[in-house]
Amino acid sequence: MKRIIYFLAVTAIVGSLPACKKVLETAPNDRPSSSTMWTTESMVDQGVIGVYYSLQRPVRADGLIGTSGNIGYYGYEAFGMTGQGEYNLGGLFTTAVNPSAAYFTHHWRWCYDGIHRANLAIANIPGAAMSEAKKKKLVAECKALRAFFYMRLNELFGRDGLGVPLYTEPALNPSDLNKGQSPEAEVWALIIKDLTEAINEPTMPNNQIGGEGRISKGAAYALRGRAYLITKQYPLAAADFAKVGEMGYSLYPNYQQLFKLGQERCQEMIMSVQYIEEPTGYGSTLQKYFGAFQQGSKDSRGCWTDLQVTPALVNLYEVKVNATTVKPFSWTDYIPEWNAISALGTPNRKVFFLRDQKVNGSDIHSTITSAINTQLNNLNASAKALYIQQGNEARLKAAYANRDPRLAYNVVTPYADFKGVNSSSTAEAMYTYRFPVTGKVYADQANAEPRLNANLPSTYYTSGSCNAQAEFKYIYRKFTGDGLEFARREQNPIDEPIIRYADVLLMWAEALVEMNDLPGAMAKVKQVRDRVAIPTMATSFADQTTARNYVRDERRRELMGEGVNFFDEMRWKTLKDTKFSEKVAQHAWGGTESTGGTTYEWIGDQWHRWPVPKAEIELNKNLTPTPGWVY
Repeated sequence: MKRIIYFLAVTAIVGSLPACKKVLETAPNDRPSSSTMWTTESMVDQGVIGVYYSLQRPVRADGLIGTSGNIGYYGYEAFGMTGQGEYNLGGLFTTAVNPSAAYFTHHWRWCYDGIHRANLAIANIPGAAMSEAKKKKLVAECKALRAFFYMRLNELFGRDGLGVPLYTEPALNPSDLNKGQSPEAEVWALIIKDLTEAINEPTMPNNQIGGEGRISKGAAYALRGRAYLITKQYPLAAADFAKVGEMGYSLYPNYQQLFKLGQERCQEMIMSVQYIEEPTGYGSTLQKYFGAFQQGSKDSRGCWTDLQVTPALVNLYEVKVNATTVKPFSWTDYIPEWNAISALGTPNRKVFFLRDQKVNGSDIHSTITSAINTQLNNLNASAKALYIQQGNEARLKAAYANRDPRLAYNVVTPYADFKGVNSSSTAEAMYTYRFPVTGKVYADQANAEPRLNANLPSTYYTSGSCNAQAEFKYIYRKFTGDGLEFARREQNPIDEPIIRYADVLLMWAEALVEMNDLPGAMAKVKQVRDRVAIPTMATSFADQTTARNYVRDERRRELMGEGVNFFDEMRWKTLKDTKFSEKVAQHAWGGTESTGGTTYEWIGDQWHRWPVPKAEIELNKNLTPTPGWVY
């Protein structure tokens, strides 16, 4: 199922080739030289695997999580509306951001590394000693991969006509890397040409359902449809999205189970980054940085919770009134005093998120009472008076009940339960996400609540927490393992979807909205929502503006945690309203986090187009600095 990555883990060669290999370099003993790399079928297979390997870990981690290095597509969540980070995001969202930012340089070079590898493969595969049919198929795959990297480059750095440099031949000397930007339209033309050639290649399979995770015609149609959508060629986009289903892709029937190991190559997963659970760096690190502190794996416990879900996204999950009706979520429906307390300052809303002091009329423990009183004493007196010693948790939990089921599947909400591990990662334990917690406590430790008070009910679990226990954020359930599900915390095997069929349906709905086919758009959205038995109402598609906004919200709800939203907000040019309006990373009640946060400062509309990195401008004088950015 994961043959590509297993093969890579065994051979481990092309992934280490630099983007600007010297032509007259002595061949190293531990990997093929440039002169022998593409001569045999085995070498070609390894070379193409190197192109696929380029898809991994696109996001620079510095300032995003508590370590350096590169992480997966999930890292993009902190840049968009749906997610937030624990740290300062490398200053990207402040007025100090400039073209020297390491994030810009990293992403530019990550994309061109993938393009360079694809170009090497496309140029050299035709001369290899192997069957013509296989050569054509591999070239088609690499053209589709090149199109993917150029799409990322163009939509981040090439908007509004600027474009990016186009390289379609291998660059073997630094002097070959001196092109200026081609116009944006020319870059899109190459992307569409590459994908069209992949689609038209007879040896390309329709899909990779249950296969090796390679590019298929369905993936090429999905990517080309996305290119048409971004370039506002809506009828062409809709036609391509329709072809994806014809290639055999469809929704997996169970959303809750979709992101588990057994469904990685199911009929919904069109293009994914593959991972395996082994110790040398071919697994996903998502569990460590998404999970609650008491989550982990068989080899390690103590997840960091550096990336969280925004309150704004949680509030987008609607309330299910009955089998045919939904309504927007409003805190005042559950806590009438919500707005009055908000007028006293957002931090005072913390009063509604504090845990109960008592169970069945008796104090849980003096340690718990003391922790609650510490929080209460920091609040306005009017807010403090609203605290309920027993029943506060139940009232709060009711606000998350009867919601769109994807909320519970995707997010650990306040006072929800989750399965974690004990202090030695040798057994599973249940936890309840409460605030405030009194330390980083595991269920088998003496200071866990059920051990402090033997009279507590059997369903009263130890309190789970974020890594920093003073915080109370919405945290991810999606993708994270339950208990001892994974062997390794940092190298777990769950693939990251780049495109899945629900994404295609919702992009298709977008195209139909822009074509003013509102019933058609509603039908596509309904397919996605029917899977989780949440009604789709005609009033949400009453006019084009309403429908457009509703489809966008549906993408935010459905695709959270997958690194999609940031690119959506950038292409919609909505980031100012959806990200910067929040101002800061927030607790569940909306207040500023206590440690490590950053204030988001809008610098202007130039943010919607990333600047050509200053380091690249200095290396290549033919590049045009990005308008609006100060070099």
